Amino acid sequence: MYKRRRFLGTYLAVAAATALLPGITSRLDDGAAWGVILAGAVFVIVNQLIYTYPHAIRSAPPLALLILTVVGVAQDTLLWLLVSWIGGQLDYGLHVDGFLTALLGGLVVRAVVLALIYVGPQPQPEAAS
Repeated sequence: MYKRRRFLGTYLAVAAATALLPGITSRLDDGAAWGVILAGAVFVIVNQLIYTYPHAIRSAPPLALLILTVVGVAQDTLLWLLVSWIGGQLDYGLHVDGFLTALLGGLVVRAVVLALIYVGPQPQPEAAS
């Protein structure tokens, strides 16, 4: 359940950032749907490889939560730049205007995902054997 909320949050956040931020645009004339799907797939894959989320967000120490959030925003900012670069190479997907837009997109993605993780039930700690 925890993993599904991260996946859902990532796709929702990429779609929200694309809709809300004027600097993130589709390279296609017919809309941004395929660009959002491509960008969401890149975000999901990299966020699975480099895991920067707290194990249990409600019981995480504030300093650890702050550090993970800052690292996560930096990671998501770099991912927006990667998505824009991939889109430029393929002439497909999304275009990000600059670093500031990527940073705002990273903030949106991290905030939405952390909010969805916080809302649902938390993972149960494993019992010591």
